[in-house]
Amino acid sequence: MAFMTFKNFDVIKRYNAADAYAIGVGHLGDRIAGGAPLRTKMAMGRTLNRAERSEVQQRLTALGYDTGGSDGIIGPNSIAAIRRYQQANGLAVDGFASEALLKRLR
Repeated sequence: MAFMTFKNFDVIKRYNAADAYAIGVGHLGDRIAGGAPLRTKMAMGRTLNRAERSEVQQRLTALGYDTGGSDGIIGPNSIAAIRRYQQANGLAVDGFASEALLKRLR
C-alpha cells in the first residue's frame, strides 16, 4: 500500500511521529472535507521496540547504509538508510522500520 503525502504530513508528525497517527489524522481531515474512505485496510504490522529499532540501525550501518547512529530512534537518517537498502534490494521503498525488514536484515 502506498500513500501520497504532502507537507501537512510532516506537520502532523511534529506532534506525534507515528506514521499511522499522521495518516489517521490526515485522513480524518480529508473525510471531514468530504473525501472518500480508504479503499483498503492499512497493514502496518507489529511496531518494533527500541532495542529492535537499534538493531535495524546497527545492521544497516554494518551493511554500509549509514543511519547516523544506533539509538533506536528512527529519524531522517535512518529512514533514508532504510530506503536506500530497500531500493538496492528490490523491495518496496517505504522507509519503514518493520518487523519484516528486521527479519530480512538478520
